[in-house]
Amino acid sequence: MSEFKKTTLVLMAIMAFGKLTALAQTGPDSIWSLEKCINYALENNLSVQNQELLMETSQVNLKQSKMARVPSLNASANYGYNWGRSINPETNLVTLQQQANGYGSLSASWILYNGGNILNTIKQNKALLSNSENDLEKAKNDVVLTIVTYYTNVIFNKEILANAQLQYNSTKSQLARTQKQVQAGALPKSAALDLQAQLASNELNVIDAENNLQLSTLQLKQAMLLPGTTQLDVIIPEIELDSSMLADINAELIYENAESTMPEIKSADGQVEAAEIGIQVAKSNYYPSLRLNGGISTNYSSLIADKGRSEGNGTYSDVPIGFVGNSGSGTIVVTPIENRDYFDYPTGQQLSDNFGQSISLSLSIPIFNNLQVNSAVQRAKISRERAAVQAQQQRQILRQTIETASNDALSSAKSYVSSFKRVEAQEESYRATKQRYENGAANYTEYQIAENNLFQAKSDLLRAKYNFIFKLKILDFYQGKPISL
Repeated sequence: MSEFKKTTLVLMAIMAFGKLTALAQTGPDSIWSLEKCINYALENNLSVQNQELLMETSQVNLKQSKMARVPSLNASANYGYNWGRSINPETNLVTLQQQANGYGSLSASWILYNGGNILNTIKQNKALLSNSENDLEKAKNDVVLTIVTYYTNVIFNKEILANAQLQYNSTKSQLARTQKQVQAGALPKSAALDLQAQLASNELNVIDAENNLQLSTLQLKQAMLLPGTTQLDVIIPEIELDSSMLADINAELIYENAESTMPEIKSADGQVEAAEIGIQVAKSNYYPSLRLNGGISTNYSSLIADKGRSEGNGTYSDVPIGFVGNSGSGTIVVTPIENRDYFDYPTGQQLSDNFGQSISLSLSIPIFNNLQVNSAVQRAKISRERAAVQAQQQRQILRQTIETASNDALSSAKSYVSSFKRVEAQEESYRATKQRYENGAANYTEYQIAENNLFQAKSDLLRAKYNFIFKLKILDFYQGKPISL
């Protein structure tokens, strides 16, 4: 046996084993409808998941902007030890004694007015949240259209494969009859050899169709984020085409409906609205801001108790803090300290005695800030203009998509009608040529041409059919109709 024949047999065995393995793994769970494919893709698509996270971010931003209307409240506390040179918190004098000290405070701040910044920021974040919801819907629509495209390709390639297998089986049957006629001496041996060559050509068509089916199935799996090893077979629906399907094809009416319902248009218009509010947010910095502040605090120092014990009488004397006049001869300035028993001065009492409160109003009036506010307003206006241009672009893309799909649907309908007539004619031609060939009135070349023409006509008919169906589904989608096959 030659090396070429050995290699051929090995490849054929591998292919056969692969087919048997696929058949063995095929079960009810491997049958997928279009609806099942779409639902699975929507649950697992990463773009959809990413858009959902962006929407959650918008929700957080809106919540945060609403909470800016309520006061802020912050607490702080500190406790530690000092060695060497430090400040006595009771006298504010420098001391070299070791001390433990603590401090605690609670502060609140409430914006009473800031030029409408908070209110406009809330409005802007509401618009941005709505945009995120529309963007999520757009991401889901993109997934649906992608799955419909690949699903339709799989169905088309399945029917092409069935057509190729039908041609192969027809030629195989014809070869069997011809071989019997050759053995009987009714036909020359060359007739069987010609059919064997034709059978090999048909087998190549089957292999090409199988490869195309496998590729389109893999693309569908990848769009669904399924592993390539997952067994998947689609359902071929019964679809009847008639002229009534063309009745709803009016590009202008479809566009008018889609313009008011498509999420990408809503999102684009929402961006314009958000940008418009953004101008008001930027302008709010032109106005004064008024803030109410309040706080409480207290502190503790171990030096108070330490000094009381060192004096032995448990009381403080007046503590000098400086002189008025010449150093050493002027009037001594002292800090009067309440006389009390520091041996019985608990920490709680000290914190209570040092308890302080504050309240204030702060007014900030912008006068000149290096054109920062003016520049922010100008940038906000530019953003609004850009959003308006992008909204117009989205409308143009939508209009062009619908117009193209409408034109393609009408063209596909014409191609389908023409291809249908062609198949009818080629079937009659093939039937007559096959009969003449079997009777010896036509040669093999005529038979081969008739068979190939019929195969090509059926392939073109399938292509026109599914192209027409896909374009119709695109138009149904833009009209808000559910997509199904």
